[in-house]
Amino acid sequence: MGFLNRRAARAAVVAAAGIAALGLSAVTASAKVSYDFKVSPHTVKVGGRVHVKGDAANDSDVLQKFCVQQRQGKGAWRTVKCAHGGIGLGGAVDTWVQAKHRGTLQFRGALYEADFGSKKLRLQMVGPAETVRVR
Repeated sequence: MGFLNRRAARAAVVAAAGIAALGLSAVTASAKVSYDFKVSPHTVKVGGRVHVKGDAANDSDVLQKFCVQQRQGKGAWRTVKCAHGGIGLGGAVDTWVQAKHRGTLQFRGALYEADFGSKKLRLQMVGPAETVRVR
């Protein structure tokens, strides 16, 4: 291989590596959500209290708010309590809920976000439901 051929081959390899690096840097990173949610105890008597604790945040720089939601049996989800939230921080909720009726209570955490320039929150993610049996 002649001197010019080796030089051209070397330049081609360097160019290919540069293009590959440029392509990798153009890939958008997906946002990561941190989520922690606990409910205790999982069996209570009517009138007993259930401790619900959780927090969530997304690594994106938008307004976020973490809420705890509850439903009785197969009813609709309703919000029990929300954190104050903030930019890049959904916040944490630590609350007690009284079990008023027999059956099952379900709790879940929900993270809401708002786009820049908008105050309207939209549901970003919902965690798995935790079930409490009420006797």
